[in-house]
Amino acid sequence: MNAGPRVRRRTSALVCLMVALAVGSASATRASTNAAAAVTLDEIGRAMKGVKTVFARFVQERHLSLFQEPLRSEGYLCCEKPGRIRWEITKPYRSVLVSDGLGVAQFEWMDDQWKRLDLGLVDAMQHIVNQIAGVIEGRYVNSRREFEISVAPGDAGPILTLVPQQEKVRKMMRAIEVHLAADLKGTRRVVLRESNADFTEIRFEQQVIDAVFPSATFDRAKPAPLESIQRALSPAQP
Repeated sequence: MNAGPRVRRRTSALVCLMVALAVGSASATRASTNAAAAVTLDEIGRAMKGVKTVFARFVQERHLSLFQEPLRSEGYLCCEKPGRIRWEITKPYRSVLVSDGLGVAQFEWMDDQWKRLDLGLVDAMQHIVNQIAGVIEGRYVNSRREFEISVAPGDAGPILTLVPQQEKVRKMMRAIEVHLAADLKGTRRVVLRESNADFTEIRFEQQVIDAVFPSATFDRAKPAPLESIQRALSPAQP
Protein backbone atom coordinates (compact mmCIF):
# COMPACT_ATOMS: atom_id res chain seq x y z
CA MET A 1 0.00 0.00 0.00
CA ASN A 2 1.32 3.47 -0.84
CA ALA A 3 1.66 6.32 1.65
CA GLY A 4 -1.61 8.00 0.68
CA PRO A 5 -4.07 5.66 2.44
CA ARG A 6 -1.88 5.54 5.55
CA VAL A 7 -1.87 9.32 5.77
CA ARG A 8 -5.64 9.37 5.27
CA ARG A 9 -6.17 6.87 8.08
CA ARG A 10 -4.07 8.98 10.44
CA THR A 11 -5.96 12.11 9.38
CA SER A 12 -9.35 10.50 10.07
CA ALA A 13 -8.16 9.29 13.46
CA LEU A 14 -6.78 12.72 14.37
CA VAL A 15 -10.04 14.43 13.47
CA CYS A 16 -12.18 11.98 15.45
CA LEU A 17 -9.86 12.23 18.45
CA MET A 18 -9.91 16.00 18.28
CA VAL A 19 -13.70 16.18 18.32
CA ALA A 20 -13.88 13.65 21.17
CA LEU A 21 -11.33 15.48 23.31
CA ALA A 22 -12.76 18.88 22.59
CA VAL A 23 -16.43 18.22 23.28
CA GLY A 24 -16.09 15.38 25.78
CA SER A 25 -13.52 17.06 27.98
CA ALA A 26 -15.34 20.35 27.77
CA SER A 27 -18.41 18.83 29.31
CA ALA A 28 -16.53 17.15 32.12
CA THR A 29 -13.67 19.47 33.14
CA ARG A 30 -14.43 21.63 36.13
CA ALA A 31 -11.31 21.95 38.22
CA SER A 32 -10.25 25.26 36.69
CA THR A 33 -13.61 26.89 35.97
CA ASN A 34 -15.44 29.53 37.93
CA ALA A 35 -18.93 29.00 39.29
CA ALA A 36 -20.71 30.52 36.29
CA ALA A 37 -18.74 28.38 33.83
CA ALA A 38 -19.44 25.24 35.86
CA VAL A 39 -23.17 25.86 35.57
CA THR A 40 -22.80 26.24 31.80
CA LEU A 41 -20.90 22.96 31.62
CA ASP A 42 -23.65 21.24 33.60
CA GLU A 43 -26.20 22.56 31.13
CA ILE A 44 -24.13 21.28 28.21
CA GLY A 45 -23.88 17.82 29.77
CA ARG A 46 -27.63 17.62 30.38
CA ALA A 47 -28.50 18.86 26.88
CA MET A 48 -26.17 16.42 25.11
CA LYS A 49 -27.22 13.50 27.28
CA GLY A 50 -30.71 13.72 25.79
CA VAL A 51 -29.44 13.47 22.20
CA LYS A 52 -29.86 9.98 20.72
CA THR A 53 -28.57 10.48 17.16
CA VAL A 54 -26.65 13.16 15.26
CA PHE A 55 -26.15 13.61 11.53
CA ALA A 56 -24.03 16.49 10.23
CA ARG A 57 -22.02 17.60 7.25
CA PHE A 58 -18.48 18.72 8.10
CA VAL A 59 -15.76 20.76 6.40
CA GLN A 60 -12.24 20.29 7.72
CA GLU A 61 -9.41 22.71 6.89
CA ARG A 62 -5.80 22.17 7.88
CA HIS A 63 -3.93 25.49 7.91
CA LEU A 64 -0.16 25.04 7.60
CA SER A 65 2.37 27.87 7.49
CA LEU A 66 4.21 26.08 4.67
CA PHE A 67 1.21 26.34 2.31
CA GLN A 68 -0.72 29.37 1.09
CA GLU A 69 -4.00 27.46 0.83
CA PRO A 70 -5.47 25.17 3.54
CA LEU A 71 -5.75 21.40 3.05
CA ARG A 72 -9.49 20.87 2.83
CA SER A 73 -11.67 17.80 3.20
CA GLU A 74 -15.44 17.38 3.41
CA GLY A 75 -17.80 14.68 4.56
CA TYR A 76 -20.51 13.53 6.96
CA LEU A 77 -20.68 12.43 10.59
CA CYS A 78 -23.29 9.95 11.90
CA CYS A 79 -23.63 9.10 15.60
CA GLU A 80 -26.15 6.86 17.35
CA LYS A 81 -26.48 5.45 20.85
CA PRO A 82 -25.08 3.15 22.04
CA GLY A 83 -21.56 3.70 20.70
CA ARG A 84 -22.18 3.83 16.95
CA ILE A 85 -20.03 6.22 14.92
CA ARG A 86 -19.55 6.84 11.21
CA TRP A 87 -17.01 9.42 9.92
CA GLU A 88 -17.19 9.60 6.12
CA ILE A 89 -14.92 11.74 3.94
CA THR A 90 -16.32 12.51 0.50
CA LYS A 91 -13.75 15.03 -0.80
CA PRO A 92 -10.97 15.13 -1.98
CA TYR A 93 -11.01 11.32 -1.64
CA ARG A 94 -13.59 8.85 -0.33
CA SER A 95 -13.17 7.06 2.98
CA VAL A 96 -15.49 5.62 5.64
CA LEU A 97 -14.55 4.94 9.26
CA VAL A 98 -17.36 3.08 11.02
CA SER A 99 -17.97 1.52 14.43
CA ASP A 100 -21.02 -0.50 15.47
CA GLY A 101 -20.14 -0.22 19.16
CA LEU A 102 -18.34 -3.57 19.19
CA GLY A 103 -15.59 -3.01 16.63
CA VAL A 104 -14.26 -0.60 14.02
CA ALA A 105 -13.61 -0.81 10.29
CA GLN A 106 -12.44 1.54 7.55
CA PHE A 107 -13.01 1.51 3.81
CA GLU A 108 -11.41 3.44 0.93
CA TRP A 109 -12.88 3.92 -2.53
CA MET A 110 -10.37 2.29 -4.88
CA ASP A 111 -10.75 1.16 -8.48
CA ASP A 112 -14.47 2.07 -8.48
CA GLN A 113 -15.31 -0.02 -5.41
CA TRP A 114 -15.07 0.05 -1.63
CA LYS A 115 -12.09 -1.82 -0.19
CA ARG A 116 -11.69 -2.58 3.49
CA LEU A 117 -8.35 -1.50 4.96
CA ASP A 118 -6.15 -3.21 7.52
CA LEU A 119 -6.18 -0.62 10.30
CA GLY A 120 -3.39 -2.15 12.32
CA LEU A 121 -4.14 -0.10 15.46
CA VAL A 122 -7.61 -1.52 16.01
CA ASP A 123 -7.63 -1.05 19.79
CA ALA A 124 -6.54 2.59 19.51
CA MET A 125 -9.16 3.31 16.87
CA GLN A 126 -11.86 1.66 18.96
CA HIS A 127 -10.83 3.79 21.93
CA ILE A 128 -11.23 6.92 19.81
CA VAL A 129 -14.72 6.07 18.61
CA ASN A 130 -15.72 5.05 22.14
CA GLN A 131 -14.80 8.56 23.30
CA ILE A 132 -16.94 10.11 20.60
CA ALA A 133 -19.81 7.82 21.59
CA GLY A 134 -19.37 9.02 25.16
CA VAL A 135 -19.87 12.59 23.97
CA ILE A 136 -23.20 11.75 22.33
CA GLU A 137 -24.38 9.66 25.27
CA GLY A 138 -23.29 12.12 27.94
CA ARG A 139 -20.89 9.68 29.57
CA TYR A 140 -18.29 11.93 31.18
CA VAL A 141 -17.62 10.15 34.48
CA ASN A 142 -14.41 8.60 33.18
CA SER A 143 -12.91 11.90 32.06
CA ARG A 144 -9.42 12.48 33.42
CA ARG A 145 -9.85 16.25 33.40
CA GLU A 146 -6.79 16.92 31.27
CA PHE A 147 -7.71 20.49 30.33
CA GLU A 148 -8.03 23.90 31.89
CA ILE A 149 -11.19 25.42 30.49
CA SER A 150 -12.73 28.83 30.05
CA VAL A 151 -16.20 29.65 28.79
CA ALA A 152 -17.17 32.81 26.92
CA PRO A 153 -20.40 33.93 25.25
CA GLY A 154 -20.52 33.93 21.45
CA ASP A 155 -22.84 35.39 18.87
CA ALA A 156 -24.45 31.99 18.12
CA GLY A 157 -23.66 30.02 21.29
CA PRO A 158 -21.04 29.56 24.02
CA ILE A 159 -17.36 29.21 23.13
CA LEU A 160 -15.20 26.87 25.20
CA THR A 161 -11.41 27.12 25.18
CA LEU A 162 -9.45 24.12 26.47
CA VAL A 163 -5.75 24.30 27.32
CA PRO A 164 -3.93 20.99 27.95
CA GLN A 165 -2.47 20.64 31.42
CA GLN A 166 0.15 18.07 30.44
CA GLU A 167 3.34 19.52 28.98
CA LYS A 168 3.79 16.73 26.46
CA VAL A 169 0.33 17.44 25.07
CA ARG A 170 0.97 21.20 24.95
CA LYS A 171 3.96 20.50 22.71
CA MET A 172 1.50 19.26 20.09
CA MET A 173 -1.42 21.62 20.67
CA ARG A 174 -1.80 24.92 22.50
CA ALA A 175 -5.55 24.91 22.81
CA ILE A 176 -8.84 23.55 21.50
CA GLU A 177 -11.75 25.88 20.83
CA VAL A 178 -15.29 24.50 20.78
CA HIS A 179 -18.11 26.66 19.39
CA LEU A 180 -21.46 25.22 20.53
CA ALA A 181 -24.97 25.75 19.20
CA ALA A 182 -27.30 28.00 21.17
CA ASP A 183 -29.39 25.02 22.36
CA LEU A 184 -26.17 23.26 23.54
CA LYS A 185 -27.09 20.09 21.63
CA GLY A 186 -24.69 20.52 18.72
CA THR A 187 -21.13 21.61 17.95
CA ARG A 188 -20.87 24.26 15.24
CA ARG A 189 -17.09 24.51 15.00
CA VAL A 190 -13.94 23.00 16.51
CA VAL A 191 -10.47 24.54 16.18
CA LEU A 192 -7.28 22.73 17.19
CA ARG A 193 -4.43 25.22 17.65
CA GLU A 194 -0.98 23.64 17.54
CA SER A 195 2.18 24.76 19.31
CA ASN A 196 3.11 26.93 16.33
CA ALA A 197 0.83 29.00 14.10
CA ASP A 198 -0.69 25.93 12.43
CA PHE A 199 -4.27 24.96 13.19
CA THR A 200 -7.06 22.65 12.05
CA GLU A 201 -10.68 23.78 11.86
CA ILE A 202 -13.80 21.61 11.54
CA ARG A 203 -17.15 23.24 10.76
CA PHE A 204 -20.38 21.29 11.22
CA GLU A 205 -23.38 22.14 9.05
CA GLN A 206 -26.87 20.83 8.29
CA GLN A 207 -27.13 19.05 11.62
CA VAL A 208 -30.06 16.72 12.20
CA ILE A 209 -30.75 15.65 15.79
CA ASP A 210 -32.60 12.43 16.73
CA ALA A 211 -33.29 11.27 13.16
CA VAL A 212 -33.63 7.53 12.38
CA PHE A 213 -30.73 5.99 10.43
CA PRO A 214 -31.07 3.06 7.99
CA SER A 215 -30.21 -0.26 9.63
CA ALA A 216 -26.89 -0.75 7.80
CA THR A 217 -25.51 2.73 8.50
CA PHE A 218 -22.96 1.36 10.99
CA ASP A 219 -22.45 -2.10 9.48
CA ARG A 220 -18.74 -2.98 9.66
CA ALA A 221 -19.01 -5.57 6.88
CA LYS A 222 -20.98 -3.54 4.35
CA PRO A 223 -22.03 -0.07 5.52
CA ALA A 224 -25.02 1.50 3.82
CA PRO A 225 -24.22 3.95 1.01
CA LEU A 226 -24.23 7.59 2.02
CA GLU A 227 -26.90 8.29 -0.59
CA SER A 228 -29.36 5.93 1.13
CA ILE A 229 -28.72 7.63 4.48
CA GLN A 230 -29.36 11.04 2.96
CA ARG A 231 -32.57 9.85 1.33
CA ALA A 232 -33.82 8.39 4.61
CA LEU A 233 -33.07 11.64 6.45
CA SER A 234 -34.15 14.04 3.72
CA PRO A 235 -37.50 14.96 5.36
CA ALA A 236 -35.64 15.91 8.57
CA GLN A 237 -32.75 17.80 6.98
CA PRO A 238 -32.89 21.60 7.21
